[in-house]
Amino acid sequence: VKMADTTVLKLRPKAPMICHSSDTVLGVSQMLASKRGDAAIITDSSGGLAGIITDTDVTRRVVAKELLPSCTRVSDVMTANPTCVSSSDSATDALVTMVENHFRHLPVTDDNGAVVGVLDIAKCLNDAITKLEKQKDKSSSAAEDAVKQ
Repeated sequence: VKMADTTVLKLRPKAPMICHSSDTVLGVSQMLASKRGDAAIITDSSGGLAGIITDTDVTRRVVAKELLPSCTRVSDVMTANPTCVSSSDSATDALVTMVENHFRHLPVTDDNGAVVGVLDIAKCLNDAITKLEKQKDKSSSAAEDAVKQ
């Protein structure tokens, strides 16, 4: 499969961890910690995408500014209206978007605009390295087989 033909879905986005815009940073952080997550999708009162908050946002926008996580609404410190990709978009385009904009997380939507996943650049990189290692193992064993004949 060539990367050009690969869709975002092939990058295996993680299931979104969803919180509400009225939740506190403490509540969202506790949910992320309990699920070993590092990004939450934030929805508005109608259930639509309002934003995303990551561990880095909490560090820079809450802790570093000495805000109280228990009193700070996630809507005050999240990245509002984040860039998204569709699950049917090109995987290459999604990765380029992440690299060029320094995004570690990118919400993935279905054709109706509902968030169905989150791409994590570290997971994408790990998957790519794993594939390269498998290809290397295949080619080196093919070379060994050729030498043995």
